[in-house]
Amino acid sequence: MAKTQKKLDRELYGPSLFEVTFGALLSIALGGILATGYLIAQPVESVRALPREPDPDKVYYVKGSARSSLGGQWLRKKQLLTEEGSIQLELNEDELNTWHSSSKAKSDSEETPGIISAQEINFRISDDALQVGVPCDFSVPGFAKSFVVQARGEFLSDGDRFNFEPKEVMIGQLAAHKLPLVGTFIMNRIFSAQEIPHDMEDAWDSLDEVKVQGDKILLVRR
Repeated sequence: MAKTQKKLDRELYGPSLFEVTFGALLSIALGGILATGYLIAQPVESVRALPREPDPDKVYYVKGSARSSLGGQWLRKKQLLTEEGSIQLELNEDELNTWHSSSKAKSDSEETPGIISAQEINFRISDDALQVGVPCDFSVPGFAKSFVVQARGEFLSDGDRFNFEPKEVMIGQLAAHKLPLVGTFIMNRIFSAQEIPHDMEDAWDSLDEVKVQGDKILLVRR
């Protein structure tokens, strides 16, 4: 009897306020998911340098330089960083990329494949900001897509440690930094996947100042 009455009410008065509200929220959520997936899947334009007049409808990815001829001082700077005593070092992007490539703890063959696999991290330093770029591959049976995660930011002190704080995080063409906590979460996942030697962690924690200046990173221990 109750079911019959509800059916009759629905036919007479239409869906309830709850049903209308729930349907609207579900449509918004589904639309947001589809829009997010669409933006992530859109390709970015890889360029050697930003054009003088960038197209506002495009997202660009400028890969940082990794020339070993200009990054040859990284080993000496690493030694100075891990030794005790006062230091003031400047790192350019060639040194940073050479350093990272040479100190990878795991080879690609040792990494466990997953739905999303990240390629090698690339660093670019420009205009007082550090850019961290990570080309990624998304793969499921019958479908594969590549996209680029890129973040730009600076170093901020968090207690006794300096952490990279992104101000802008792009996943494909999705501006993830505009979504609450998403940008920071993604960068934490990327950095947590990197294995850092204990001596380098201790050396980093001993620094009194970390600052991006122009196209270099300044490291100071007093």
